[in-house]
Amino acid sequence: MNPWFTPTSPPAFTAVRRPLSDSELATVRERIHGDASGPHELVDAVVTAVFDALLTGQGLTYRDHHNNARFDRSNYAIPVSQWTAIVTTVTDRAYTWGAATSTGMNLAALLPASYDDPAVPTPLLNPIDTQPHLVRLDISRDATATVASCQHHLVKLADAYGTNSDLYRDAAASWSLQLTALISAPPGTHRVLHPDGPLSLYVSTDDAGHYGIVFDPLTRHCTVEGCHAVSAADGQWQPSHPHATVIEHDHQPSHPADGPQPGRWITRP
Repeated sequence: MNPWFTPTSPPAFTAVRRPLSDSELATVRERIHGDASGPHELVDAVVTAVFDALLTGQGLTYRDHHNNARFDRSNYAIPVSQWTAIVTTVTDRAYTWGAATSTGMNLAALLPASYDDPAVPTPLLNPIDTQPHLVRLDISRDATATVASCQHHLVKLADAYGTNSDLYRDAAASWSLQLTALISAPPGTHRVLHPDGPLSLYVSTDDAGHYGIVFDPLTRHCTVEGCHAVSAADGQWQPSHPHATVIEHDHQPSHPADGPQPGRWITRP
């Protein structure tokens, strides 16, 4: 026998079947709503937190065990109420990456087993700041056509006046501002978009609030200095206000009557 060889027994794995404590659940909750960069990192952080809790007292952590072929996850179990809450909350978190289904399946395969214990309540694992990760924005079928029309109108303005023109840039900036406001709603707010005219939308919220995103057309005016004439709906020129000065000449319109209508999107109650 090799005198330098001392036989050792492989480490024993003690089965653990118990609920996670409040402090252990708090750690799991922190991992769920932490700074994971993607679904893979999220699953790894949560599984590690759960098994580290169950392995407490055995002298090793999940990192020491998880690559060992003798490590059987089914030897460990938590109440089904806790197991379900963890999977559900992680799945909701994974929606932010568009990977809810795959993340839920991966997590379920890596977590310990579960057992029924009616005495263990379902834990609340919401975000620590009570704000959900998702902002919900629903768009009615007709509203999608309106959004597409608004985008197409911007294309027509760019083709007619150029992307460096104030007519295009003002319209594009206002549309971008409205879209940013929609997706920057406070977390937890549910907004629904409805059509409200060819280039306008109506926004309703779950707290009974509502407002309009309205296309406000730019009035055609004469660009000649000192002339304050504007074009009426019938194409005739008239003073911009009762005491405005209108010079008798061939008016130079700020934009042609037969071109796409410049304007900007504004918010109205």
